[in-house]
Amino acid sequence: MNATVALLEVEGEAAPCAEKLTAINESLQGRERLLTATAQASRLLLEAAEVRGAIPRVLGLIGEAAHVDRVNVLEARVGPMGEPLLVMTSEWTAEGVTPHLQEARSFSCDERNFSSVCAELRAGRSVCLSPAEIHAEQGCSGIEGIGTRTKAIVPIFVASEFIGVVSFDNTRQRRAIDAAELAALETAAGVIGAALHRERLVDDVRRERERAAEERVTELAKANAVIRGNLERLAGQTDLHSFMGHMLLEATRQFEAISGAVIVLKDSLQEWRVVAHVREGELAQPSFAVSVPVNGSPFTARFGDLRGPLYLNIDRVDSDIWPGVLAFYRSEGAVGTVIYPLVFGARSVGFLVLTFQRHAEDVQKSELLVALAQQATLAVQLTRLAYSAKEAAVLMERTRIGQEIHDGLAQAFTGILLQLGAVEEFPSCRKRGSELGLTLSRVRELARDGLAEARRSVMALRLDQTRRAGLEIALRQLADRSTVAGGVTCTFEGGGISTGLRPEHEHELLRIAQEAVSNAVRHARPHHVHITMTDEEANWELAVADDGVGMEQGPAVYAREGFGLSSMRQRAGAIGGEWRIESTPGAGTRVSVRMLKRAS
Repeated sequence: MNATVALLEVEGEAAPCAEKLTAINESLQGRERLLTATAQASRLLLEAAEVRGAIPRVLGLIGEAAHVDRVNVLEARVGPMGEPLLVMTSEWTAEGVTPHLQEARSFSCDERNFSSVCAELRAGRSVCLSPAEIHAEQGCSGIEGIGTRTKAIVPIFVASEFIGVVSFDNTRQRRAIDAAELAALETAAGVIGAALHRERLVDDVRRERERAAEERVTELAKANAVIRGNLERLAGQTDLHSFMGHMLLEATRQFEAISGAVIVLKDSLQEWRVVAHVREGELAQPSFAVSVPVNGSPFTARFGDLRGPLYLNIDRVDSDIWPGVLAFYRSEGAVGTVIYPLVFGARSVGFLVLTFQRHAEDVQKSELLVALAQQATLAVQLTRLAYSAKEAAVLMERTRIGQEIHDGLAQAFTGILLQLGAVEEFPSCRKRGSELGLTLSRVRELARDGLAEARRSVMALRLDQTRRAGLEIALRQLADRSTVAGGVTCTFEGGGISTGLRPEHEHELLRIAQEAVSNAVRHARPHHVHITMTDEEANWELAVADDGVGMEQGPAVYAREGFGLSSMRQRAGAIGGEWRIESTPGAGTRVSVRMLKRAS
């Protein structure tokens, strides 16, 4: 009877897991469709003789990939009385859906009539809403939409300037847009914004041709060729470092800079890192520091909130803004440097830095520099989206493997234990000192160990422990499940500590703790395993200590023999933690990860 109940409980748990896997898979497929459509749209806009004429087709590609019914582009304009307007300039609708743009009529909306929505958009944040939310604002059918049931509005920025929005309407059904799809829609809007900015550059070239000398026209045409070449490279280049290197070489060549650097924010490590450096027309390793921490560094204090280009006179810089860079500038005879922030939405994701042996204040106002910075920003965001998709696929596969272990191996061990229980009831096995009874007892212990190991493996592969319950609760559960009556006692100490880390980083810390506990139980033969979280002044520490046999040789020797120690070290390094292992023969082992506290 108990065996039947156990099997029914397993079947009941499988359906939510399957639904979750299906939802994740659908989200990944939706994001893949949108990213593919965005790449096609980028190519179409690149090859179009007239950008505005190609935008409706681009909207169709993105709209069909996003499974929406209507897509509009509204550009920011200034009205005759100076009022801020959003004017609809392009539209695509699915078959049977009522359009806004009929004949030569266009719609315009006064931003002051829906100020709360526009405040979010101008701050770089996308907005998802329903008609009821828009009705609360006054008079803007262009934003409201005809028959719209759900709506997503994504802002378009060029060089930190708000130039308009792209709106995505569902008229046939209410359908929520998840964070992954919204991020892909923001990337698509960035491509449209880059195309509109390219059109501005082309118009500038045309105007310059009319009033400037042939030499100036040639220079601008050359600049446009640089932009075109970088767009083609962005469409086909998968490695961020390679793309940034080529882009930086072009930038230093066009502006006659003696050196340049691209700095990118690495969220997982909480540091600013130089991903490309050019000196005297060639890619080279910098002679100054390659990275600095985000928290507490002079660079963050000086430029963390920078949203527009900045020119610095080297002679007026009296302290290092980046370790070793001031000495490098002076050794190169640099006079000035331009620092251009790479801004996505309302957040800096990096910087483009160019250094000159002349006064070059005019460079920071160059349209070419704006375009190159926009392309670099787009490349950073595309790389982040690709990494996010890969990480989601890995987590989904972990969940699948964990389910297989749970439904296969763990159930097999459970069945073995049930059968052993039945056999031990036979009279021949219940005799005191019976060899058969002793053998069955050893088999039972082995089966119990196997079942415990299978359950630990399932826990280590679970997708959302820290997302659902938090790191502290997950560690308490780990301690409870690792305790074996009459064998090992596992305890947790350190409740009430808030790490301030993202769920993905807490997830990695839980995996390190699980691996450390598993190693202790399997290899160290301890009586007690202690998990602690300690709050220090500038750091907090997660540690797993046991009173087992310890390591006879150094940890490096054991790391070569198995995967566990290397895995823990790699996980800690990936999230910016300091991993340590201390062990004394006969006195146990202690594994710890120390994390720098994030700025509040």
